[in-house]
Amino acid sequence: MARLVAIMKMPTSIPTEQRPAPNGFTLVEMLVVIFLLGLASAAVVLMLPSSDSTVRNDAERLAARIAAARDEAVMQARPIAIWTRASGYGFEQRFDGQWRAHPDAAFKDRNFDNGTRILGAAQNRILFDASGLPSSSAIIELTNGEGSSLVSISASGEVAVAR
Repeated sequence: MARLVAIMKMPTSIPTEQRPAPNGFTLVEMLVVIFLLGLASAAVVLMLPSSDSTVRNDAERLAARIAAARDEAVMQARPIAIWTRASGYGFEQRFDGQWRAHPDAAFKDRNFDNGTRILGAAQNRILFDASGLPSSSAIIELTNGEGSSLVSISASGEVAVAR
């Protein structure tokens, strides 16, 4: 008969006392967090509107409408005029030998409601003929006390916003 032999396992390591889980952050982790916060705050600062953004928006809107009026004059082969005054602007079209307010809602009279004013505009009038050329070149300066922007109309009919 065979004899049973007891198999014993020997431990391969010596048990040590349990260490508590480390609390806190490493220096690298802290630097990464500070870097990400700085990056996020820089993005927020860059996205803030500048002090003259309202006057810039008004100038871009005016320039876009002037360019659209020029294009409309060419497409309809009918003169269109833009008039400006300190508080706003409007468009007129020639019908039956008379100047009348433009019938399209996109060209209705506009008054600035956010403090924007047109400088030196007692009552200016620029006429675009059927070829899209203006009666004269012009520079329209818009200001709101915090900033200013210029809308320029060249002798060839190009409309641009500066500043």
